[in-house]
Amino acid sequence: MRILMVDDHDVVRRGIRSVLSAESDLEVVGEAAAGMDAIRKAEELKPDLVLLDISLPDMSGIDVAPRIRQASPESKILFLSQHDSIQVANEALKTGARGFVAKADAARELPGAIRTVLTGNIFLSERLTKSTQKT
Repeated sequence: MRILMVDDHDVVRRGIRSVLSAESDLEVVGEAAAGMDAIRKAEELKPDLVLLDISLPDMSGIDVAPRIRQASPESKILFLSQHDSIQVANEALKTGARGFVAKADAARELPGAIRTVLTGNIFLSERLTKSTQKT
């Protein structure tokens, strides 16, 4: 499963790469630190999945997602963000993304979230589903 990682923080990309390197079926094929670069790389690489941050320096991941879907229609989008509110997750999913992982849960949830999204299902971080159960 070929993955394009999009996050403006190098240390976060290295951490994600470390988590995913333990998974033999997941391969990071590209990285981008900004929205326009992510769109270009998605079009060029045609990854199976784009792991997309919401907070990017040139444009919001929520604005980038539809453009990635246009550039690489077969690529699934999974948001990975420090924002862990259900409202932000809902906005992200409205872009056609298939999931949302809170960065605080990435080490534990990310490999399973990627596989869930790539099999055609929706994934939401446990902290988001628990917050909706409290209301």
